[in-house]
Formats: sequence, structure tokens, C-alpha cells
Amino acid sequence: MKKSIERKLNKLEAMFPNAWFKPGEYFSSGFENAIWTGEGSDINGVCMFNYYGYQNEDMIGVHPKMAATLKKMNMYADWYDAGTVFIWPNE
Repeated sequence: MKKSIERKLNKLEAMFPNAWFKPGEYFSSGFENAIWTGEGSDINGVCMFNYYGYQNEDMIGVHPKMAATLKKMNMYADWYDAGTVFIWPNE
């Protein structure tokens, strides 16, 4: 895992203690620049990711607080399936 991704993963873990984050390569090869997360993560008891909800302007299905955090970190959430999300850097 790249150091920059590792730092961002650690920051997200500290900011969102009720969520899980793992290096993308734990999911599969080709995801080395991503952070893996998804179903089971929450913010104060509210789902962090909802494939069918949260109609944000920039990141559909992402809790507004998480979407704002990712935007500040120059990252975005990308759905793999209805329970799997990858967080990627904007490059």
C-alpha cells in the first residue's frame, strides 16, 4: 500500500470509529491505490453507505458527512456492488 493511501486510511479510521476500512489490495489485485469499505459502517448509528439513498450532488449513496470528508481529502467513493465501496484518490 502506498504511504499516502495508508495515511488517509488511518485518518478515516480515526474520524469514523464505527466504520471499517481496509487496504484495497486485501480485496483483489488492481485495487492497490484504493481503500476498501462498505456495508456495516455507520456514523452515529446511521448507515455510512446506502446504495439506494443519500442523493448527494457529488457522491450518490454516501452519507453527507463522509462525502464532505472525502471531498476535503481529495478522494471519492465508487460503488463496486450494493455493499462494497472503494475510496479512490482524485488524480
